[in-house]
Amino acid sequence: MEDKIELKKMREAYADTVIELAKTDPNIVFVSVDCGSHEREFFKQEAKGRLIEVGIAEANSAVVAAGMAVEGFKPHVLNFAYLIERMYNQISQSIAQDSYNVKIAAYYAGVWGIGGRSHNCIIDLPMMRALPNFSVFAPADYWETKAIVKHTNKMTTPTYMRMSGVPTPTVYKEEPVFQPLRVMEKGDSCTIFCHGTMVHEALLANKVGNLNANVVNVSQIKPLPAELIIEEARKTGKVIIAEEHSVIGGLGEAISTLLSQNEPMPIKIIAVADMYPLSVLFEEPDVYKYYGISHEDIINAFNKLTGNSKTIDETKNNSTNQVGGWK
Repeated sequence: MEDKIELKKMREAYADTVIELAKTDPNIVFVSVDCGSHEREFFKQEAKGRLIEVGIAEANSAVVAAGMAVEGFKPHVLNFAYLIERMYNQISQSIAQDSYNVKIAAYYAGVWGIGGRSHNCIIDLPMMRALPNFSVFAPADYWETKAIVKHTNKMTTPTYMRMSGVPTPTVYKEEPVFQPLRVMEKGDSCTIFCHGTMVHEALLANKVGNLNANVVNVSQIKPLPAELIIEEARKTGKVIIAEEHSVIGGLGEAISTLLSQNEPMPIKIIAVADMYPLSVLFEEPDVYKYYGISHEDIINAFNKLTGNSKTIDETKNNSTNQVGGWK
């Protein structure tokens, strides 16, 4: 019998964890930008005085959060990923330059926005990676979101975390201990670096295609765990990088630059083309296939990279459409 895919929202893990932390830390405040209903209700009813609602004045939220950080509070800011563009100058000027302790989380990052070209965000990583003093994270699922929220809350410098906005497959059975890089499966044919929703797709590709690949979840995008990445890439000498992000400016470019300067080797990047992605109202695997970032696309990249002659059709019978259980 096939295992059932468990779908859970990263967004819900974020809400639950911020509330959990706020119950024991009176310095945590929530800066709401007309979103985060669960968090807003908690801070309004049970943590009175620690909810700052700015409405749809997204840029103002960054300035307000910076001001709260100056006074010793730990502001958590939640917004849609595409609105980072509207906030960007204030994030740079008011938060990054003085390295204020502000925690920014954004959801509907990737190709699953339901508002068309304006709401699908695949360009947030180059913006946030470029900001000095910021650390950047991308959880693989619900459980790793909880781990990253707790990890970033302990930091004293600004952080950014990108999340999917829809229920996504879980790859962990429980909350893991945070690691900037985690080997999910060991193999010697090639190394697949991935983050976010593409961790599940990479694991599925490894299983469906019998790839025997070294699958590595890179949840800390900046600072890049450079030595660990080089070590994992060196094990196989061939690299695939998969991400639900533009081919420009994301993990693909970051790892390619790192390896070209330290350990040159063949590389294939699986990412969304340079475009404004539309809403595609299909089932999840079809959406990823539509944008060329599905597990099948990873298998095809593997075949080109390694010279493997096995086709997708020859491997389809091996699919269980489910992976998971990593700790």
